[in-house]
Amino acid sequence: MAKKVPKVPAKDAKRSRSTLLFVLVGAAAFVAAAALIAVSLSGGSSSKSPSPSEPLTGVGDALSVFGGIPQHGITVGNPKAPVTIVEYADLQCPYCAHFATDELPGVVQEDVRTGKAKIEYRGLAFIGPDSLNGLRTAFAAGEQGKLWQFVDILFANQGAENSGWLSDSLLRRVGEAVPGLDVDKMFADRGGARVTALVQSASASAQTAGVNSTPTLFVGPTGGTLTQVSSATASAVEQAVAAAS
Repeated sequence: MAKKVPKVPAKDAKRSRSTLLFVLVGAAAFVAAAALIAVSLSGGSSSKSPSPSEPLTGVGDALSVFGGIPQHGITVGNPKAPVTIVEYADLQCPYCAHFATDELPGVVQEDVRTGKAKIEYRGLAFIGPDSLNGLRTAFAAGEQGKLWQFVDILFANQGAENSGWLSDSLLRRVGEAVPGLDVDKMFADRGGARVTALVQSASASAQTAGVNSTPTLFVGPTGGTLTQVSSATASAVEQAVAAAS
């Protein structure tokens, strides 16, 4: 179980990020893969996900940002793009939500939509069980080429850490907001071997790369060596893409 440390002041929220400690444990969900245990500097987000009677936030933005861009599993962008961006994130991390809503749209517009780069979402589930439930569902949406809209809407409606906000009810509502996504299939697929393999792969990749906080981004030539980006900002990512081109 994750141990929380004191909250950071609100004025520092955008500059802080959830930190985590990697440990190898045996777990059925990971089939002996590495699990991630979080130590969150934020103490959790103070936001609340919408009630069933409230409209979802950010649906139009998500559909606009990613509309018309090819998606294949965890990847958005031209599969042959010369530069690859890798994002490590947890759906419950408030700083990942900030990156998704405030910084990522610029990266997509400048680098992905233009064909300069593609982005891989290597989701992690270290904050708690809610993270894993949401991650598996997001990966299942990716099996239909809809991961990025799904994840973006979830970040826009993020609730407090481990409060139960990533419920099946919310996940279904978000899925229904993504045009063309077969929600029943998404729920059926999230417990399958393909999704389990994606969870394991992202966890193992994060450990190999030495990731110790989220969001963490790497950029480099496709098929070549990726380098960690100095900060989770659009300007830093765009500079890294330019350098890798």
